[in-house]
Amino acid sequence: MSSRGAEEKLSNFEWEIMNQVWELGSTSAREVLENLPAEHRRAYTTIQTYLERLVEKKYLSKDKIGLVNFYRSIIPKAKAVQKETNRFVDQIFAGSKSQLATYLLGQGDINPADLEKIRLLLGDDND
Repeated sequence: MSSRGAEEKLSNFEWEIMNQVWELGSTSAREVLENLPAEHRRAYTTIQTYLERLVEKKYLSKDKIGLVNFYRSIIPKAKAVQKETNRFVDQIFAGSKSQLATYLLGQGDINPADLEKIRLLLGDDND
């Protein structure tokens, strides 16, 4: 395991688990399992393994109360999303967020509501 901790990339399933932890707050493996969408359910022991990996990666902390481990996020969701987005932009667009925006806008499948949000962010009052 790398000593870089929270700089390590999360797998898709680790993101799914982290989303549950962010939503639930302090939570057990059982609660995570019960709250996962049916298509993402795994065995209880698999959930425990993933939670322990997230502790090792320094995304979660663990407290044992009686016989149950409770996990909570160390990293706010916004910070994790920012790290992952920056990693993606660095890898695919050589760090250029404007290239990412150009690519996304050039796809032509942006719904009107999202386009309006983008206009507001850019301060574009023209229609």
